[in-house]
Amino acid sequence: MSDPGKSGSDAKTPPAPSLVLTLSRRLALVGLAFMLIQLLAVISMYVNNTNELDQLLVTAEASKIAADIPRIRADGGAIPEELHHPLFAGARRAFHIHDRSGAIIGRFDNGNLTFGEEAPASFLVIRTQREEWDDHFLLSGTRRVMVKGQPYWISVAISGTGFRPFIPVLYDEVAFHVIFPVILLSVMFVFFNISAVRSTLKPLRTVIDAINQIDPAQISTRIDAATSTREAQALVAAVNRMLARIERSVRALREFAGNAAHELRTPLAIMLLSIGKLPDGDVKSKLLKDAHGMKRLVDQMLDMAQATALEIDGRALVPLTAVARDVVADLTPLAITRGRSLVFHDTGAPEIRGHSDAIGRALRNVIENGLAHSPAGAAVEIFSGPGPCYTVRDHGAGIPEDRRAKVTERFYRVNQSGNEGSGLGLAIVLAIMEAHGGNVEISAANGGGTLVRLNFGAGRSVPLGST
Repeated sequence: MSDPGKSGSDAKTPPAPSLVLTLSRRLALVGLAFMLIQLLAVISMYVNNTNELDQLLVTAEASKIAADIPRIRADGGAIPEELHHPLFAGARRAFHIHDRSGAIIGRFDNGNLTFGEEAPASFLVIRTQREEWDDHFLLSGTRRVMVKGQPYWISVAISGTGFRPFIPVLYDEVAFHVIFPVILLSVMFVFFNISAVRSTLKPLRTVIDAINQIDPAQISTRIDAATSTREAQALVAAVNRMLARIERSVRALREFAGNAAHELRTPLAIMLLSIGKLPDGDVKSKLLKDAHGMKRLVDQMLDMAQATALEIDGRALVPLTAVARDVVADLTPLAITRGRSLVFHDTGAPEIRGHSDAIGRALRNVIENGLAHSPAGAAVEIFSGPGPCYTVRDHGAGIPEDRRAKVTERFYRVNQSGNEGSGLGLAIVLAIMEAHGGNVEISAANGGGTLVRLNFGAGRSVPLGST
């Protein structure tokens, strides 16, 4: 069942059709419109010019008869059954065939529609005549044909009514002069369309590839895609202006973070000093706890701002194992104070391109979470590698599976009692990992506890010690 409160924008949007497909559809519509116009023009021309139709019908009947002349000669002048019927079944037709000497080699009479036996008056005259009475017509004509290199003259008489006997030849004319040219032209247009669109879009693809290669952590990056078209140049300029606005916004955020650190940390430090001068008691303890909690929240909010605006120098190499050793060394006194221990395992993490301080801060947050959720006397294990990753294992109660995807959200806490931190620790970790092209994986550890794995972008890793 769907959630009625879910925004319609969450629904999967179908992919937009390609430009080639869009233009092909429009060309198909243009071709269809052209074919309809041509069809109407051809029909109108022949309907208004019966003489042209007469010529076409006599020629079509003569061509049909000519195809069977070899069989007629072989059968001694017998006319095949299929030649007893004209192209249109509602008409009547008679014919005879003369060879070059004027002799009749085959004839067919249809009732009182007959031909005399005389040869054409002139073998050089190709004629067509029409006679009409009421709605009836009688066509007669002679056509010269060549069969196996020999000339023959076919005289045809056709009788019928109305326009219907002409439909077969009109259909052939439409197919040959309208449908076939339109189909041929459409195919040519489709190939031209594909070729033209691809060559036109090639500069845009170059720009898109350049945009896709932009490192989000490098806010000063600009596109420098060489392109020959004005539209692609306009796109490059627009994207570069957008990147410039984003850079100004990020730099303004960083300035705000620095100003906030100065404006908020100093009053908090003064507040802690003032609270320290108060007489010992429950009130002082509560105030100190609240002030330290506020200081931690302010520090984490500043860390969050810096993490989301993180700029990574693509030339800087970070030795993951060395960073992990330093973080573990720094947090060992804290672990001892809390009655826990830290165990470090070097399993072969490489150097990667990234921000050393930010990576250390991400690992520190994960280890501090592990210390906070492990029981007294337990150890938190830190693995550097194998590959470009860190893994931190604690021995706490673990995180329910249905909440693991939420713990990296800002201000989300598994325990809502209010005794945990601010809920920003893992959100900061995720922001730092995304800035490095990586992610955060959370799973249950064998034997209890939680495994938190920080996976750095594989494309950023380089062999240890390389330059």
